[in-house]
Amino acid sequence: MPLAAEDSHMSLAAAVASFVADLALGAWFGAMAFFSFVAAPTTFSVLGTDDAGPVVNAIFPTYYQIGVGLGFVALGGVAVTDALAGLDYAWVAYGATAVAIASAAYARYRLIPKMEAAGDNAFSEYHKQSVALNALAMLAVLVALAATHA
Repeated sequence: MPLAAEDSHMSLAAAVASFVADLALGAWFGAMAFFSFVAAPTTFSVLGTDDAGPVVNAIFPTYYQIGVGLGFVALGGVAVTDALAGLDYAWVAYGATAVAIASAAYARYRLIPKMEAAGDNAFSEYHKQSVALNALAMLAVLVALAATHA
């Protein structure tokens, strides 16, 4: 059964849980897209590499922690919706959300400490890893959203 609030047989509790999952996944995707395509590039454009780097690096821990938190909220919403109304592709939603959480958690708790320890010398190496993890998380969140509506 698709995760659609307009389904007449979906209870109010399931509809609320579905909304919570959608809100968490949508907010997470929006935050990732805004930071990746607007905030970070604009910060580097305005401040230059030397001054923008510390600003962006100061944002990263919170950015990834918010992602992890939104991911767990989304998992809860998916779980409640699946329990109350059933989801045809719940396993995809669970798996994709878990991949996104793992990407954000790895970046927050493993990659950032490595970046901080390496200093400016390894920026390009760690930046590539950060971009790849962020892209993976964005794709996984989109897959999770699609799975909750299939």
